[in-house]
Amino acid sequence: MKKYFPDSHCLFTLRITIISVSLLLAVAVNYFITVGLLVILTDIIIGASAFFLMFAYLPLFIRSLGYTLTENEIIRSGGVIMKTHQSVKFSSIQYTKVITTPFSQYTGINFIVCFVYGGRLSLLFLNHEDAREILKKIDSYTSRGGGGDDLS
Repeated sequence: MKKYFPDSHCLFTLRITIISVSLLLAVAVNYFITVGLLVILTDIIIGASAFFLMFAYLPLFIRSLGYTLTENEIIRSGGVIMKTHQSVKFSSIQYTKVITTPFSQYTGINFIVCFVYGGRLSLLFLNHEDAREILKKIDSYTSRGGGGDDLS
């Protein structure tokens, strides 16, 4: 049984993304809305929402995520308000999809989505090496051998 956790770099990457989107929204609001009080109120709401996401919700969400690989299943646990546990047997995995970003080994934005009968299991914000290791384990347990995508 081996445990995996989200990459520590993903929080920094998400914070940079949130700051960029918030600034773009604030510029768009200032450009398109002419009422001064409404602009100030909207900018305060955008700033407060970004602050809450960056420093309250995302750290708690990422800290709560955890993945466990046992002999015959993957278990995902996490959640900020409501803790959830989801498990999928290797034998029920139909195929996998890997989602990466440019420079994913530095940003921590690597996702593995396991499609199973009637649903899916998403493994979010994995370290690049952990994602490779999990894919190898999934492929070794499935009888299809090589049924998933490879990380390049």
